[in-house]
Amino acid sequence: MKTPPDDFEHALQQLRLRELPAHWKQEILTQAQKPRFAPSRPLLAILAAAWAVIITLQLLTPEVQEMPQTQNTPAFAPNSLFALHQHPDLLTP
Repeated sequence: MKTPPDDFEHALQQLRLRELPAHWKQEILTQAQKPRFAPSRPLLAILAAAWAVIITLQLLTPEVQEMPQTQNTPAFAPNSLFALHQHPDLLTP
């Protein structure tokens, strides 16, 4: 749903568009055709070398083998835990 134009919009419509100066137009077009970000060649070479090292290390590093699982036994036997609970002074130096 369009709202009716107000006085400001009428004033804008009455203004005529001015042409850009020719040299401005040429500058804008040449700037628009330039690449936005062009990293230097040494930077690209360093980045490629870093990725090559990372991939090489990834391929040459042996996979971690899982350690054999032990039985799920507590580190302390239950009776020793009971003794430590009854005598907390044993834990202090």
